[in-house]
Amino acid sequence: MRWHNGAKSALCLGFDMDGDTIWRNKTRCLPNGDSYIKGPSIGQYGTKKGALRVLEILEEFSLKSTWFIPANIVMEHPDVVEKILDLGHEIGHHGLDHTGEYGATFEEQRERIERCQEIFLKYTGRRAVGFRPTGALLPETERWIYSEGGFVYSSAGISGEACSWYEVEGEPTHAVNIPCRDEQMDDYVQTVFHSYPAVLVGMPRIAPYENAYSNWMPRGGGHGAHGQFRFYGVSPADCGGLRGGRWYFAASASIWASNRDVWCAPCIEIANYYKAVMEGNDDAH
Repeated sequence: MRWHNGAKSALCLGFDMDGDTIWRNKTRCLPNGDSYIKGPSIGQYGTKKGALRVLEILEEFSLKSTWFIPANIVMEHPDVVEKILDLGHEIGHHGLDHTGEYGATFEEQRERIERCQEIFLKYTGRRAVGFRPTGALLPETERWIYSEGGFVYSSAGISGEACSWYEVEGEPTHAVNIPCRDEQMDDYVQTVFHSYPAVLVGMPRIAPYENAYSNWMPRGGGHGAHGQFRFYGVSPADCGGLRGGRWYFAASASIWASNRDVWCAPCIEIANYYKAVMEGNDDAH
């Protein structure tokens, strides 16, 4: 792919600002679940402190990014959302409350997605055009999302080397597939603490920062050498802290991303560029 302004590769820095939704969902059905404080406090740290520190780093290196935020968190933290938008970043659709529940029928799923869009419109002045679901969707719903639903791109698939047209049941849509992330490129999986209730039992762990960093940077460099696309998945709760070296990890990644050979842009800019280059050119890369 020939990227914007002659860049050798493209990169999107994506932030999932889930707040404490994951922990709320996991403790809701537990005896005395409301009494657990460590898990929720990790999520709350992301909205209260982590996100602002990440924004400072991005501003220092003149980088723009995409933030996927559940609609309930948009309502609960409008000040942080306003800061993200004021600094020129994009906000994407990330469900209502980070549960996997969208409803059993097309009508129920569409209603839930539209309810989130109404919240986005109220608190941000715009509807989201990027979609990262938190649960399974019916093919009928996906076809609607990427047509009448007005979404320009999907960022839900596992990490890959290139963007493509998003497909539903093997049929391409007019929306762009911006590959999301995998365990190797997700700071949440690599650095989150084991807290009770556990998230993905046996997977998240406290990883040495050098190990996580060495996973990210060589893979990014390899993709750059071949003109490919790379997505880094980041959680403000994990990378935003000054404690434990996470701030250094985020800053180091930003220094790499600001390299002039890398076009670092929000998902919507990458999707629009891809559409402009590839529309009517089904073969090309």
